Amino acid sequence: MKDNLMEILEISPNYSVLEKNSDIARLERNNLLKQTDWWASTDLTMTDAQTAYRQALRDITAQEGFPDTITWPIKPE
Repeated sequence: MKDNLMEILEISPNYSVLEKNSDIARLERNNLLKQTDWWASTDLTMTDAQTAYRQALRDITAQEGFPDTITWPIKPE
């Protein structure tokens, strides 16, 4: 997988739209996971909602219609 959005958006004759959309979705998913990594700190206990949110993000690629149709989970407060 590409490391950043600029690499993903580069035009390449061997880089399909499906691959590009998949990489962009994974990049977004990874960024959302990074924003909640602190929830998993050793001195904190994640709520059930936080755990479910992070698992739903990990399961994005298993959704029917991925990467063209994605239902993003809602981040708990």
